[in-house]
Amino acid sequence: MVKAKVFLSLCMLLFLYNMASAQCRLITGSTSNFAIVIPDASYSNAATLFQNVVNKATGFKMNIKQGNVSCTNCVAIGTQTDFKEDPVINKASLNSDGIIMDIKKSRISLVSKSADRLEYPVVEFLKKYLNANVFDTTGVKVNRVANLTVANTTTVYNPPFLSRDLYYKNGFDESFMDWNEINHIWATKDSKWGNFVHTAYQFIDVPKYFKSNPEYFALVNQKRSTTQLCYSNDDVYQIVLKNLRDKIRNAPNKKIWSFSQLDNNNVCQCDKCQATEKRLGTRGGPLFEFVNRLAKDNPDVSISTLAYGFSAPPPSPDKFKLASNVVIVFCVTQGNKGRNIATDASFGDMRKWLTGWLGQTRKIIIWDYIVNFSHLLMPYPNFQSIAQSLQYYKSLGIKEIFLQGNIQKGGEFADLRCYVASQLLWNPDADVNKLIKQYADYAYGPASADVQQLLGNLINNGRQTDINHYYAPDRLSTSLFSPDKMDNYYGNLDNSLKKVPKNSRYYDNLMQIRLDFDYTNVEIQRTNKKQRDPQKLNKAILELQKYSNTNTSVNENNKTLKDYINDSKKADKN
Repeated sequence: MVKAKVFLSLCMLLFLYNMASAQCRLITGSTSNFAIVIPDASYSNAATLFQNVVNKATGFKMNIKQGNVSCTNCVAIGTQTDFKEDPVINKASLNSDGIIMDIKKSRISLVSKSADRLEYPVVEFLKKYLNANVFDTTGVKVNRVANLTVANTTTVYNPPFLSRDLYYKNGFDESFMDWNEINHIWATKDSKWGNFVHTAYQFIDVPKYFKSNPEYFALVNQKRSTTQLCYSNDDVYQIVLKNLRDKIRNAPNKKIWSFSQLDNNNVCQCDKCQATEKRLGTRGGPLFEFVNRLAKDNPDVSISTLAYGFSAPPPSPDKFKLASNVVIVFCVTQGNKGRNIATDASFGDMRKWLTGWLGQTRKIIIWDYIVNFSHLLMPYPNFQSIAQSLQYYKSLGIKEIFLQGNIQKGGEFADLRCYVASQLLWNPDADVNKLIKQYADYAYGPASADVQQLLGNLINNGRQTDINHYYAPDRLSTSLFSPDKMDNYYGNLDNSLKKVPKNSRYYDNLMQIRLDFDYTNVEIQRTNKKQRDPQKLNKAILELQKYSNTNTSVNENNKTLKDYINDSKKADKN
């Protein structure tokens, strides 16, 4: 029996020894014998980022040295080619944004495919092992620790999307972009795009030619109109081609040029255009033939166009072959944004059309709308749908995603949305509830659990109705915003506000949520004639007036909250 106990004790000691030897003790007692090593001086930004956050968390400032990454007692930061002597790292398969975190007892290797992505493995390590994060524009948040021990492991991760574009105000903050791996498609100083979208009129002098040659423009109801060009007119093509070539010559660093329709569905109804529509099986037929010609006549650049509105359905594949240098920007304009795009019937056309385009090309950019443009303050519970959509696009092998949110200041849950969406763009399989909790803990403090419950109720209620990026609160007044549900939301908020001190950022953030519901309440009262009660409307307006100095917009046309309140008062008098 004694021998057995001794044997078991020895086994336990051996187990503990092996466990200890399978760990890297980076920081012990707020000190370390590790240094940061970079093989190239140009990598200093990534090294300084690691140094600063570890110092903020532990109080210890690690030295930065330039040297060989085959070092000991070091955090080695470099590209995959810098680690050519390490077979594990060198042989790993990485896409252009892929990362490796290789942790051994005496060396932590943080590796990217290219030098301009070195911050990615650094921030992923700091997020995973120090719970450091950038939630908004106020910089890195990290808790103090005295020790940091990391288990030996090798993590290789390739983000499924190589272009991760997000339109929220915070999404253009440099620190937020680095920490949440946002790399905008269009709005960057080094973008390869020469122009954006809805660009047809950038290539033709509309006032001049509409006066001299009205046949260049769309025939709508037997009358020429400037709604669109006539994409079947060869003279129009020659004018556009010349002007496009001029732009290409004047901006040789731009390799993608957009030629896309105006933002309306009033297409040309001339005989040639209608014949092309019929032959190709889509109203976008004349536009696609026009774009194909531009692409073939400019083989050294790519030509982009929109699959949007009338041009969303692809042309018949047996009648049309898309040029290899055409890029399709596919806009997800239909469907219930509270549901799963992969399965819900409301997205049937979107799935069919996207599948059709994928049969023509793999050069597709998804443009998805994740906000209500008409009512930026109305709660819009589509968090799970964002994740499900990104998972769907990932399953199709699509590599470029643009999520259009609210680029203006404020808006319902704007900062939370920006954080959650950015994380999902990097990893569509991330747990949405966990992401919401991370942000809620930061932004609402003691009221975090209540806000999470509020969001959970909104999301669950949103699944039971139909939400879209232009629906008004009144349309949802018997479902998502029915009187009993609104009472529940307000009760939750009242309870939340009691848990945080006034004049704290937690309180201010909660009042931002309350503003969203107060706006929704006023909008329902002023537009729903069946439910309108002048006394209730007046009371609701008085509540909303508390926010009259808030610098925020209520819709995509930049209508201010102050103007909205004044309009609501007029409605009350009527």
